[in-house]
Amino acid sequence: MGKQLDTGAEVGPAQPGPTRRASTGPLLERVPPGAWPLVGRTAEIDRVKAALLHAGSSGALVVGAAGQGKTTVARNAVNTLPERSEILYIRGSSVGAGMPYGALTVLLVDVDEHAAHNPLLLFTALQAMFGRLPGGRPIVVVDNVEDLDPHSATVLAHLASARSVRVVVLTEQVRRTPEPFLELWRNQLLERIDIEPLTLEHTRELAEEVLGNPVSRVLAVELWRGSNGKAGALRTMIPLALESGWLELREGVWTQPRFPGEEGIAEARAGSDLLDALSGHARTAVALLGVLGAMPLRMLLCHVPGEEVDRLQQDRVVRVLRHDAPTAVLDDPFAGAVLRAALARAPEAAIDGALREIERGELPPDTDVRLTTWLMQAGSPVTDARLLRSARHANHLALPHLARRFLSGVDAWEEHPDAVLQYARVTLDGAEAEEARSAIAALLQQPGLPPAVRAALRLEGARMRIRHAHHPDVVMEELRACEAECAAVEGRDAAYVTRELALLGLELALLQGRCADVVERASVLLTSIVDYSSPAIRVRGMLVLALASTGQYERADLVAEALARCPHTSSSPSSHPSDREEARRSVVMSLVSSGRLDEALELLHAGSGLPGQVQDEAWSESMEGMLLAGAGRSREALAALLPAIAQLRAEDRSGMLPAIEAAAAYAYALNGQDDAARDYLDRARHTGERPDRVSLSTSDYFSTLTVSLLEDPAAAARQMLHSADRERGLGNTGLELVFLTQAVRLGEYASAHRLSVRAGGLRTPLAQCSLLLGKGILAQDAALLLEAAEAGLAIGHHDLAGSSALLAVDLRAPEDDPLIFVRAEQILRQTSVERRRSRTRQSLTDRERAVARMVARGASNRDIAAAEHVSVRTAEGYVHRAMAKLGVHNRKQLRSVFAKQ
Repeated sequence: MGKQLDTGAEVGPAQPGPTRRASTGPLLERVPPGAWPLVGRTAEIDRVKAALLHAGSSGALVVGAAGQGKTTVARNAVNTLPERSEILYIRGSSVGAGMPYGALTVLLVDVDEHAAHNPLLLFTALQAMFGRLPGGRPIVVVDNVEDLDPHSATVLAHLASARSVRVVVLTEQVRRTPEPFLELWRNQLLERIDIEPLTLEHTRELAEEVLGNPVSRVLAVELWRGSNGKAGALRTMIPLALESGWLELREGVWTQPRFPGEEGIAEARAGSDLLDALSGHARTAVALLGVLGAMPLRMLLCHVPGEEVDRLQQDRVVRVLRHDAPTAVLDDPFAGAVLRAALARAPEAAIDGALREIERGELPPDTDVRLTTWLMQAGSPVTDARLLRSARHANHLALPHLARRFLSGVDAWEEHPDAVLQYARVTLDGAEAEEARSAIAALLQQPGLPPAVRAALRLEGARMRIRHAHHPDVVMEELRACEAECAAVEGRDAAYVTRELALLGLELALLQGRCADVVERASVLLTSIVDYSSPAIRVRGMLVLALASTGQYERADLVAEALARCPHTSSSPSSHPSDREEARRSVVMSLVSSGRLDEALELLHAGSGLPGQVQDEAWSESMEGMLLAGAGRSREALAALLPAIAQLRAEDRSGMLPAIEAAAAYAYALNGQDDAARDYLDRARHTGERPDRVSLSTSDYFSTLTVSLLEDPAAAARQMLHSADRERGLGNTGLELVFLTQAVRLGEYASAHRLSVRAGGLRTPLAQCSLLLGKGILAQDAALLLEAAEAGLAIGHHDLAGSSALLAVDLRAPEDDPLIFVRAEQILRQTSVERRRSRTRQSLTDRERAVARMVARGASNRDIAAAEHVSVRTAEGYVHRAMAKLGVHNRKQLRSVFAKQ
């Protein structure tokens, strides 16, 4: 590989790479690539290499913000070229920028002093020197080109133009690149390669490689937001986060603690250095953005002149986002977090005065929450009114830990109705829910409480009881009390409480499975609600799930499209991000019930980390794992479920932990890891908290699937059929199909006709697969079952594909096309069904395996008894045990399992 020379002119610590030399010729050692992993840059590295190897090219112009990884990309590219060439590393510096040929000082040692003062002679001398070097054209990597002195830039550009060297020019901004290099780019002699921020997935991959363990999605998103996708920022963030306790290792997974704070990062220099380099209005702008995180541009311009904001944008200190009303943010979020913590430790009078002035105005919810957080962190007095307002905003933004923090600062919060309402709206564990209910009950005992306040308190109390699996009689009693309180409200408040009561009734109907009732009532309710308002979003979210549950998928898609058109703004007064998040979850579930798994997975991650979006990443990762487990994709499922479980042990905002543990149990069972499956199944069954209704039903579903593999497949099939009967009784044909498909897949073949009829009446990917499965079983047709397996594989439902393929193998007649067997076995090998089948086959005792082989050859129980010198009854027992372990139900199926043995 190539040889290298470092001629960095920067004063201070030595630059990465070989030590400088005097005049003994280029160094032969390689520039060390460094210990930090390189992730997500393969395409950029390949483009740099292609530009260097192209005969008509002079090299590459690599553009990217500081910390984006330009230098690492360039070094990796030149170090992995297939040819041997000398490599020269030059780094511009502010110290040498005013010195003619300052960046080329080391090279000039070998040049005649007279030539060094004559540009033409210097060019000729350097051209001759490079021409004498072995290998192909030398490569010059020019880092920090913005600080390269003009004379050095001119000479290097001329050498590249004359094909004497190839150059890799690294710049933060094209406009600050020396003109000679820009001229090469305009003449298409340099290929421009932009280094974009790392994606979320690449950020997660990098963090996992650095930390040595899986990383939860919650933590990955926080690292991505905080670093702005810059590898350089991650290099600072991760060690600092480890030292400050901002990262926590749980069950072998790196997670974010329940209440992440910024107190431990105030010692970092990133933000302080940024502030120290500024003065006047620029300092004010950066400090305000550091504290507030984001500011409406119009608000920032009240304190900082527009030309100063423009200059900060040009210098890539400030960015203006256009996703909503123009909003200013710091370009480096991590530096902003450090700056915010440092200013809380030592507030500056001028900045504090500006913040107090801002505090008196009307702030967007997210800005208001950030300001209150900083005021508390700085130890500044905060009024109860501000704390209550910020708690309300935090709830709307789905930030329950901040809502709790704000409410904890309210003096005697349990005596303030508004504080109690906000506390009740936080997603709570059992102890906190009981505390909220007690506070509501105490307030309702107070005389003179306004009717509207009493009604609001009753509604929140009822909502908590509805969402947790309380006895129906308790829920109905609570609802009757709500109706009485709401009936006593008059005036403008009457419309509000009446609407909230209607929404509560919809939620209860949906949780009880009365989806047809939800469809009817929601359609009527929408006619009296303003589009895109918070109530409209909540109603549409419930409606889309109810429509899918009742098999009305085309209408469900139309409602989902209406939700997608809802403006995504965190500052909208008419809708709350938390309501949109709930609606998004409903759309995900409607897609799953129709068999559109890929669309559901895409929607789960569509808004991760984006401005103006509120997304519970723990819920998203959990749901991804459950969807994959439900589709039989066990290895993919565990990759999502295990980090999600570790994160939820810190804080389970959705109450989904029992369901996720049950899904993990099923995924482990599919993998043949029975001990782990039993462990997680036991956890799911013995949760300490009372799960909500959704979590409870989901946990039961996955527990039944796990039982089908570990204990009794026939009992599991009967349970699925029972669930299908229940959904049919409620008119939920979409959900009936889901359970009915599982029942038949698990062995309830007598229901194949019912499955065909139900699936034939629906037009969804899952219905198509189920129809083929039902028809194939009814006709005992291996070809139809193979079609069902192919269809299941196409929609990503490996359980359905594997079960159908296994049936195709079992039912294949001698006269059938032999390719059916071949293709069915190919499909099986792509699913967990094959892994489970292989493992259960291996779990047979030697005698059971011998008996199974005899059955495969057509031996009767009497033949087996004679061969094994046992009674016929004992031989029959061996056959039944082998069949039970293999999950087959008759001799024909057992013969198909051992057909090739």
